[in-house]
Amino acid sequence: MAGKCSHPSCFPNDTGCNVEGCSNLSECKYYEKGDTSEENQPAEEEFYRIPWTGNTLGLSDLNFLTASTKPILVGIAGVASAGKTTFLASLYCLLRHGKKIGGYSFSGSLTLNGWENIAWYLSWKNNGNIQFPPHTTNNSGRVPGLLHLALKNKNGEKKDLIFTDAPGEWFDHWRNNVNSENAKGAKWIHDNCDAFLLFADCDMLAGSKRGQAKLQINSVADRLFERIGDRPFGLVWSKSDVAISDITKEQILSHIKENLLTHFIEFATSVNEGEGGVFHQNICESMNWIIEKLDSNMNIIPKISSFKQEDMFLSKRSVNG
Repeated sequence: MAGKCSHPSCFPNDTGCNVEGCSNLSECKYYEKGDTSEENQPAEEEFYRIPWTGNTLGLSDLNFLTASTKPILVGIAGVASAGKTTFLASLYCLLRHGKKIGGYSFSGSLTLNGWENIAWYLSWKNNGNIQFPPHTTNNSGRVPGLLHLALKNKNGEKKDLIFTDAPGEWFDHWRNNVNSENAKGAKWIHDNCDAFLLFADCDMLAGSKRGQAKLQINSVADRLFERIGDRPFGLVWSKSDVAISDITKEQILSHIKENLLTHFIEFATSVNEGEGGVFHQNICESMNWIIEKLDSNMNIIPKISSFKQEDMFLSKRSVNG
């Protein structure tokens, strides 16, 4: 039987010893063996593992990525069945087939297994059918579920993006009671993400429950607007192959535009391509828009004098700085 670590942020059976860095787990003071009977012991306990598994990341796993770079955290927000996971699966499938996000192409991921798990449902099967990814549940592993993408442009510039794949129930609890125990995940997303995409379910907005859908969208939006600052906010009309009335759309947009957002835009998306592939183009464009807006928010690095004879440090700089 596998052992475990008493330290809450270490997962030795997944990624090896993260706290003490022991190659032999038996030497780690935090490691607790499981079944100690001889027949249940592994032949060799000394091993090295990469510090990620390919599965969806948890909060503790972010330490590995953020130690070397500042990723862009994108908050995917909306109530249950709004199309959040399907959007993420579609994005990955598009990148997997060579589509670009602006000038950036897919360059890798620490969560390939996590992406493949949700993208499998949108891949063609032997019978020619596709399915939608299952509902993201409250108990789906170490939450919040975080998916990583690495992008690179032709100049070799790299962008790391982290997406939240969270259950819609989090946002439902959060919109009703910000202090609810079940709203902590949504609150973490709001506090930590660099940009947000709020999902409006066109299928629900076109049906008999459109009143409830509008209330849900507006109330989640209101929570996100609290202390949003200049963080980009995009409204995603998911399942846009289903038409909704102009009045319904305008009511939602009017509510959002009452807030003086620094960066706001809307995108019509769907798992179906749409005329001229517009819905799929918008999936990639929503990411490009976030990258561009966040890049424009960055401070300009001040110029430093390139050569001063009296300063031994600056004198080592080249003429071009």
